Amino acid sequence: MALSAAIIWEVRPANGTANAGGGFKAGASGTDRSQQNAVFTAFTDLVLATTTTLTSAANPFGATDVGNVLCITGGTGFTVGLYEIVSVSVVTATVDRVAGTGGSTGGTGNLGGARSGFSVGTTTLQASLVAGQKVYVKNEAWNEAVSLTIAGTATNPITIEGYNASRGDLDFVPSQWANRPVNDRASAAGDAFDFASGANNYVVKYLVAKSAGAIGFDNPGDALFIGCRATANGTNGFSTGVLGVACEADLNGGAGISSGSADHRALGFYLHNNTGRGAQTTTSGGLFYSFSVFEANASDGIEVAGSGALTALNCICDGNTGAASDGVSIVNIRILLNNCIFSNNGQYGVNASTSGAASWANYNNYFGNATAARNNFPTGPNDQAVDPGFVDRANGNFAIGTALKALGYPGIFPAGLSTGYLDIGAVQRQEPAGGGGLARIIGG
Repeated sequence: MALSAAIIWEVRPANGTANAGGGFKAGASGTDRSQQNAVFTAFTDLVLATTTTLTSAANPFGATDVGNVLCITGGTGFTVGLYEIVSVSVVTATVDRVAGTGGSTGGTGNLGGARSGFSVGTTTLQASLVAGQKVYVKNEAWNEAVSLTIAGTATNPITIEGYNASRGDLDFVPSQWANRPVNDRASAAGDAFDFASGANNYVVKYLVAKSAGAIGFDNPGDALFIGCRATANGTNGFSTGVLGVACEADLNGGAGISSGSADHRALGFYLHNNTGRGAQTTTSGGLFYSFSVFEANASDGIEVAGSGALTALNCICDGNTGAASDGVSIVNIRILLNNCIFSNNGQYGVNASTSGAASWANYNNYFGNATAARNNFPTGPNDQAVDPGFVDRANGNFAIGTALKALGYPGIFPAGLSTGYLDIGAVQRQEPAGGGGLARIIGG
């Protein structure tokens, strides 16, 4: 046997305990003891009646312990580790697998209580994860080099979700994301969150990676990020690739997001004020962005190098103001741009190294770019060249003025079966009052 995929873990960085049990199997018949700061029961006299059954004279096991995780921390003949209590008969607990040599006495361990991190303890949480499990992280002071090594699966990912006061209270409530857990590395070397090679199939929700000496979220390419932020990290905010919704990368020493051959597939991202580019691929990766803002980066809003391709729908590249900064800089003309705004950039709105025909660009707006709207790039028959009229550009509100409303690609599908209307830009109207919008609410 092994730890159940249904176990839910609790991490409380400031108030948890390194060697707490920290987990409970969802649906088990016992009482969840993990959702508290302190350890519920500390054992000093564990006895292995058999290799998988334990007793304690000082703290006898009971029916309410079923489903909780027991952290065995020591004792001759005991195997240190995290074990699920699968059943209790009278006062004898059966755990999910062999815990040592039958007949061993004097074991130590803890049941219940939240863990204080992923990498701390005699046996670490990060080494004990199982595909399908979920980890909740409470919003408390946190500084930890999180190195994830265990893989989930495509059908049973490992989920890590931040919360503020109660589990689920940040679940796509952007107005509350100022209360996300912040892993503040305080300029320590390395990454804030490092997904090792092979640590695939994660869902990461409502966490902030801050001030790591290197990368905020160093991801092998298939984790899904929802409502996360990477800020003020020494190099890139996100790397190597990203799949995500409503994430932010700002004030990083490199790019907001950087990859080589890995793809970016992102909805509603806000990539701004980075020392490098907002988003980049350095070799062959494909970039797919929609309803996203690339703003005030010291280099290009988006750079696509090598043989990479770009699809950008309803995006804004504004105010990327380095002397050679473009809204989009691309080498290989494999590009699809629709309903985008390229404004106030330090050089071109879109700058292609060579001209080519393998592109589609229409219903875009070019305004105020220092050198020209385009270089080696075609003009779309429905392009615009007007001031977007952003409601409050300086403070991140990219809701547009009247000039670009209802001018986006109209969505006339084959055979004329349906027709829709969009504004140009990332932030759509909120009738009847207008204003507000995605770029505004994900910032912070």
